[in-house]
Amino acid sequence: MTHGEAPARQTSPRRWISDVSNAEVVGLVAWLTATFAISFASTHALVDRALALPAGASLGNHFLIGWAETRGGALLLLSIIAGCVVFRRRTSWEVVLTWPLLVGPVVGIAYFTALTGQMDGGSRFCDAPAGSSCDTAFGFGAILIALAAAVVLGGTFIAAAALKRLLLRSHPYTR
Repeated sequence: MTHGEAPARQTSPRRWISDVSNAEVVGLVAWLTATFAISFASTHALVDRALALPAGASLGNHFLIGWAETRGGALLLLSIIAGCVVFRRRTSWEVVLTWPLLVGPVVGIAYFTALTGQMDGGSRFCDAPAGSSCDTAFGFGAILIALAAAVVLGGTFIAAAALKRLLLRSHPYTR
């Protein structure tokens, strides 16, 4: 370097968000997308099953328990795996403790979207008179489901990520 020249800058890959790597953002978006897909498909399957029932019939407890176990189990397992692989140990705690809570609105939107055709008055799921709708009731339900999903799925993700950090910290071969 001669007099008057600026020091050479070290180039690093450009990040979308300064606190996390692009790979972590992609991993989080992949988890949220998979969660949306499972939530949408499972809600849609439940709606289709209910619509196929004869008038006056209801879904049996055996079906609902099996449906909840398989879909809930898949979402919990996905959250555990994502919690273990999405964020690195160097990622700030603010990111690890808050970003996974985005799963709540994702699940709420999947639920609301899957029920879109059933919100009109007179439909199988809406007791409102013809010409009106049940948008408010289904919207409120989506909010409650979003809050529950944020706590359960986001909390599972956070617990898995925290456990991974704890285990890696105590391991003598990691930095």
